[in-house]
Amino acid sequence: MEEISVGMIVVTLWETFGWLFAFGVVVGLVMLLMLFKAFARRRAGHQPFGKLFWQGIVVMLIVAAILTPFVPLWTLAPVGDLRGLVDYVIAYGMALAPASVMGVLWVYVSSLGTPKAA
Repeated sequence: MEEISVGMIVVTLWETFGWLFAFGVVVGLVMLLMLFKAFARRRAGHQPFGKLFWQGIVVMLIVAAILTPFVPLWTLAPVGDLRGLVDYVIAYGMALAPASVMGVLWVYVSSLGTPKAA
C-alpha cells in the first residue's frame, strides 16, 4: 500500500476515464465556485446560508433516490441487476454524483433571489 499516491490515482483515473475525468474535475471546480458565490451573495445580503445549504442537501438526496433505478442503464448493466440491498446502496451512491449537481444548482439559483444589502 505504500505505492499509492495522489499522482498514481490521477493517472489511473485518466487511463480509465480519459477526457471524462478532466470534464469531471472541471465540473467539480465550477460547482465549488458556484457554492462560494452563493455563500458570498447570501453573506453580502445579510442572509443566513445554512438553511439554503440544507435545502440543497435534501434536493440532492431526493434526486439521488429518483435516479437510483436508472444507474444500471448508464453503467451498461442489465436493468434487472438491482436485486439486493447492497446493489441499491451502491447504485444510490453512484446516483449521488449527478444529484450533487442538482443540489448545487438549487443552492445557486435560490441565492440569486437574495436582496442586495443597503
